[in-house]
Amino acid sequence: MRMTILTLAMVLSLGLTTVTAFGEQVETFTEPYRRIAVPASEIGVIEKLDVQEGDSVVKDQFLGKLDDSVLRSSLMVADAAMKARGPQKSAEAEVEMRRQILEGYQSLSDHGNATKRELARSEIELRQAAARLQSTREEAELRHLEYERVKQQIEQRRILAPVAGIVIAIEKEAGEYVSPTDPVIMHIVQIDKLKAVFSVPRREAIGLKAGQKVRLSIGYEGQTCNGVIEFVSPIASPESNSNRVKVRIDNPKQEYQSGVSCRWNLDQSPAPETRETVKTTQVRSSSSTSSKR
Repeated sequence: MRMTILTLAMVLSLGLTTVTAFGEQVETFTEPYRRIAVPASEIGVIEKLDVQEGDSVVKDQFLGKLDDSVLRSSLMVADAAMKARGPQKSAEAEVEMRRQILEGYQSLSDHGNATKRELARSEIELRQAAARLQSTREEAELRHLEYERVKQQIEQRRILAPVAGIVIAIEKEAGEYVSPTDPVIMHIVQIDKLKAVFSVPRREAIGLKAGQKVRLSIGYEGQTCNGVIEFVSPIASPESNSNRVKVRIDNPKQEYQSGVSCRWNLDQSPAPETRETVKTTQVRSSSSTSSKR
């Protein structure tokens, strides 16, 4: 009984391989091209959500945000500190005053009315005033950086759509707490493209390459469509002697549904576009050969 269950699980996980009158066929199910659990990057209470299940969203669309009232108060304080100019103006005035005093001592020294000691002390006081001015400028820069840091913290409390897609599930509502151990707020799927992951027998997978177009049959109705191979695993499964092959199905009009059966007849000829490309290449090759002759 246990072996039967394990065998069934293996078949479901690896996909189905059948032999038809037209040749060997592999079967799997279509999936969203991307399925994303959208988290909050900070902990806190959800202030609002602007989407519902079933809503279509675009990339970087605003979905909701966490409570940021404390941070906005901090931003006001940081803004006031950044705009404060009193200390810098005072330091600039002191530097100008010390420069004038030094120039006065230099003039007196030229006429023998000031000692070297007085001149040296005036130079030191000017350098000290310049250092204080530099310190106030550095503090102003730090206040500006603090302001930008708080702005970024507020921005991180906004929840944005990572991809264009459809909201399929909302895990938390406004007023609920987002913790570090459970940060997911909603799930978004991208279905303008679908994917189908097949387990292809190793002997058939050897000739497959990324970028190759294939013909697929989707759903019980057998709706046909083109797919593009995106990945062929270089590692074969020892249990089934098959390779994992990922195929992308473009679905801009959402005419193909996710979660339905998808079949691939491995003995079928390539998709029509592929045949046209091969034919064109052969014609060009023949023309080139004739020209050389």
